[in-house]
Amino acid sequence: MLCVQRYLFIYFVLGIRTFSIAQDNLLSTTAMREDLQFIREQLFKVHANPFSQLPKDKYKAYFDSLEMGLNHPLSITNFQQKASVALLPLGDEHAAISIRHANAQKKAPAWADSVATNLSYQRLGNTGYIFARSFATRGNQDLLIYERCIDSIFAVIRRDKVTRLAIDVSTNDGGASAVGTMIIKHIFQKPYKNYSMNWKRSEAYLDKLRSWGFSDENYKKALPGEILHFPSGTVTPGKVSHPFQGKVIVVIGPETFSSAIMFATLVQDNNMALLAGESPVNGHPTHFGEMYSTLLPNTQLELRFGVKEWIRPAGRDKVNKLVPDIPCKLPVDRDPIMLVKQLRW
Repeated sequence: MLCVQRYLFIYFVLGIRTFSIAQDNLLSTTAMREDLQFIREQLFKVHANPFSQLPKDKYKAYFDSLEMGLNHPLSITNFQQKASVALLPLGDEHAAISIRHANAQKKAPAWADSVATNLSYQRLGNTGYIFARSFATRGNQDLLIYERCIDSIFAVIRRDKVTRLAIDVSTNDGGASAVGTMIIKHIFQKPYKNYSMNWKRSEAYLDKLRSWGFSDENYKKALPGEILHFPSGTVTPGKVSHPFQGKVIVVIGPETFSSAIMFATLVQDNNMALLAGESPVNGHPTHFGEMYSTLLPNTQLELRFGVKEWIRPAGRDKVNKLVPDIPCKLPVDRDPIMLVKQLRW
């Protein structure tokens, strides 16, 4: 009986300790509210255009209601979910609040580590098919690899004497927009209209630029909160050895995102080629980019969002959705032969 009582006592003590540890791991309402206030301050001062979807007074009221809802301790995961709701009115598909290193164990494909295989080509009858699965890079040094790869692909296309070319970015999640520009100069040799851009001046992002060793005098001289506007310019494609002169279709899909959307938008808005497939689910032609990140002071969650607003060449008057000129359902198994067959050339 004494032995049983001893085990019960130990179990009781351990139970209290376990409960205490669990309680200690919960975030206090004060800590969470301070972090939410920090999110508000960062968005309002640093984000490119935080009031594009919701006026400032309504966004402030939205934050106030979220803060009132933080009235009891939460785990960091539950707080992350609640805090992420604060980003919804931004209309910024890149914005996120995440737990640092939470995805370290996930075996996601690292496309930036296999640049040479991110673009592939095959001949399908009289049609050439380029599969661009990603524009990801590890830095500017990879752009030279992409350029050599693209040049060699179009040399093979010239040798194959194909008259039609399908460029598939239907699963491309983006990367460096410069890669899309490299492809464009091989399929379109006329001057074309580029994106325009708005850049928000903030002390926080200026500090980031300095920490990265970058310096922009115009940005530095601007007043905090000032919007630097860069109008849409005309791009004259550089000369290439093997320009493609045939008909081109760019294939988009639900997973097309970020710089892959920018590539397809430039193609569509400048009438370079037709788009086929399905509209992207998450991304938009006019969007926020140039990512800024910081840590919330108490929870150390990472906050990310864009400090630049990229406006499509066709301007704000055109619906902010990438709509294919030739709507068609993409093959479930991504079979390129089936895909090319159903394109209406």
